[in-house]
Amino acid sequence: MNSIQNSSAKADIAQIPADICLNGAWDFTFEEGKSIAEVAKVDFCATDRMVVPACYDMMPKWLCKRGTGLYRRTFSIEQDVDNAWLVVDGMGLTGYFSIDGRELGTYPFPYARLEIATGPLSAGEHTIVAALDNRFDWDTQKLARPYYDFYLFGGFYHGVSITFDNRKFFVRTRDIHQGTIEIEARGFAEQDFDATLVFDGKNRVFASFKGGRATLDVPNFKLWSPESPNLHTVAIDGIPTVKARFGIRTIEARDRQLFLNEKPLYLKGANRHESHPTFGAATPEALMLLDIQNLKSLGGNFFRGCHYQQSQRFLDYCDEMGVLIWEESLGWGNGQHSPMAKEELSDPGFIEAQIMQTKAMVATSFNHPSVIIFAYLNEFASQTEAGKALSDKLVKTIKAEDSGRLVSFACCSVKDDISSASVDVVSFNIYPGWIGSNAGEPENLRKMIFDAVEETTTRFRNLYPDKPIIVSEMGTCGVYGQRDPAAAQWTEDFEAEYDGDVIDAVFANKELKGLTLWQYSDSRSFHRDGNTIRTKPFAQNIAGLYDAYRRPKAVVQVVTAAFARKAAGEEA
Repeated sequence: MNSIQNSSAKADIAQIPADICLNGAWDFTFEEGKSIAEVAKVDFCATDRMVVPACYDMMPKWLCKRGTGLYRRTFSIEQDVDNAWLVVDGMGLTGYFSIDGRELGTYPFPYARLEIATGPLSAGEHTIVAALDNRFDWDTQKLARPYYDFYLFGGFYHGVSITFDNRKFFVRTRDIHQGTIEIEARGFAEQDFDATLVFDGKNRVFASFKGGRATLDVPNFKLWSPESPNLHTVAIDGIPTVKARFGIRTIEARDRQLFLNEKPLYLKGANRHESHPTFGAATPEALMLLDIQNLKSLGGNFFRGCHYQQSQRFLDYCDEMGVLIWEESLGWGNGQHSPMAKEELSDPGFIEAQIMQTKAMVATSFNHPSVIIFAYLNEFASQTEAGKALSDKLVKTIKAEDSGRLVSFACCSVKDDISSASVDVVSFNIYPGWIGSNAGEPENLRKMIFDAVEETTTRFRNLYPDKPIIVSEMGTCGVYGQRDPAAAQWTEDFEAEYDGDVIDAVFANKELKGLTLWQYSDSRSFHRDGNTIRTKPFAQNIAGLYDAYRRPKAVVQVVTAAFARKAAGEEA
């Protein structure tokens, strides 16, 4: 059996250069209306500079324009390497990459983390060219559509770097009482090997990997939970590039209930977009932290990351601060809003893209204890056979990669859904008295909300008698700063009244095990395109508890008080 011990580790580490951060200013130019195929392979004259990370279509010069942004940057290495990886933590919408004129491929996966092999690199200077196309083109981009109720930005959303070691540890909790974990080693030349592992920088444990897996107990382990977000690290002794940070915890769905570490769990939170009026999807870390702090101040414990993967840095902070996460792959396929829903859900290219990005999502977020639910295809046509077939494929894809997490999707076809049988958690989106119906007088609205929650919950309970049920979206809109004692529609007061009734209705229903309000903060939607959602004031979805700049609306006080009452009832 191969052995990775200190003696060989010293030689190994000497061959691995340090990671190179590529954030900062890149050469840049923008070609409006042009595709990657038209401009990517032609040497370009840099007319501007563009910071990475940033969304180029949030800059005044190219605001809301559609086309291809061309980026160029050089870096140097001091020794020859057999391979390296270009790491992109989210970009939009379609990316083409080359290094020294050698093509690395085209990647139509917005928001997803990319790890792109560069092949051999010699010592010296190298030039990276990236072409990021933010146009909607069904022939080349199957995951992003202009009818989605959120704006899809162009640019690098988060960090870009070069790494020289792509070996990884994937950590699964096997026993929370003994602190037993299973480590899966990927990217290693040998599947059977021995190694000395270092936990938390100090505790050394011998591990024998067979078939790339080893099971062992973590020394001095502590459980991870929202109340005590304890984290551990594991690395190969002498090779700091092979490491993982993880939490020891279990998540289960059984007997109509959610369980975290074998204790009943109730989810209280909101849907979160990575969106800001200045930064677009390139949300800075200070804003990520603020969002988490605001959620915790509400008394919440859960974010639904809608409708795409959240940044890895945001998930890091959720791990550290004890916030639970629903991670979702990109794709809508809405049977009510998409003019080509049936075509999308049965299109081979769309199906392949969904499977590929969902599989990558699981691998990317595997070691984050905060992630308890993997999901897909927000509000797709789950009442159709095509929708069910794709849904079943995605559930199998997720479970094959990670059987230790729950699977769900946000269902809007609440009267005729046929796709929720294969998921662990049944979730639904409803907007009584707001979308598709009139609000009416306050007393009528409250009854409408209570009746809708009861009716929908009862239907899903009858269909799926053993599954836990949560409300994945429910809420209404309020324009920041618009106050009215009569609580007229579109005011902060109406939103506070409506969301207060929603929370009361959900908390009063004993069958429901969670609520994620729509939504945490206001976010940009489309405003001029031919497929514009024209019902959005100011081109925004303004259903946020906070406005787009994270200023609290009146509804924040209502939610905080209601979540506190719920917590007090749970403790009693």
